[in-house]
Amino acid sequence: MASGRKNPERFSLLKENTAPYFAFHNDSIHRIDFRYADKKRGFRPFIAPSILIAGGTILHFSDWKYDINDWHGEHFNYSGHLDDYLRFAPIAAAYSLNALGIKGKNNIGNQTAILGKSMILTTMITKSLKSILDVERPTGEPQSMPSGHTAIVFAAAQWMHREYGEINPWYSIGAYACATTVGIMRISKGQHWASDVLVGAGVGMISTQLIYLTHQYKWDREHLKNLDIFPFKTGSQKGLALVYTF
Repeated sequence: MASGRKNPERFSLLKENTAPYFAFHNDSIHRIDFRYADKKRGFRPFIAPSILIAGGTILHFSDWKYDINDWHGEHFNYSGHLDDYLRFAPIAAAYSLNALGIKGKNNIGNQTAILGKSMILTTMITKSLKSILDVERPTGEPQSMPSGHTAIVFAAAQWMHREYGEINPWYSIGAYACATTVGIMRISKGQHWASDVLVGAGVGMISTQLIYLTHQYKWDREHLKNLDIFPFKTGSQKGLALVYTF
């Protein structure tokens, strides 16, 4: 509410008994404490992606990557655009399962939040490494390592594995098979070296694992009840206020 004074009267959206300064609460601090099934897994989910990244790094400094490139040039060339769409197949499959009533480990709200954060983290890491390393592609273009397509599809495959792998292992097999196919297509298309694909796969998988470790699992109906969004007007200023009660 605005008063007749020159400056509008200050008001608070918080409850009256709330301290007049911002405070940090224990439940708002993210901790890596291996919640849920992570306690049983420990660091085992990080072994495979670490091996992929290490293997891709070793292959990058080896002549084998040129031999692989020469082999696919003689026996297996690909020039389509299926890889551009297939990288999102695990995501489409997981939401299709939800639509059919086959629920994953988490509700759809938490699934979406985890996926969104995983895609953001994967993209940030991939683009940063591309700029820092600036490896030349087989086509002569820059920023080859790691493969962005491969990183995205393996991040999505890891997400689907975490959500549906314990329900039926074939969901995981299908997701990883799709991701591997995209990686092979990127090599046979001449867009990436095999080393780029291995590193990209590891980056995508690790990104998703890190998100699962730090996710707070508050994207459900119970927690969203604490979220209020309402319009406000103060003088000539208009907008929306978002308040979350912890």
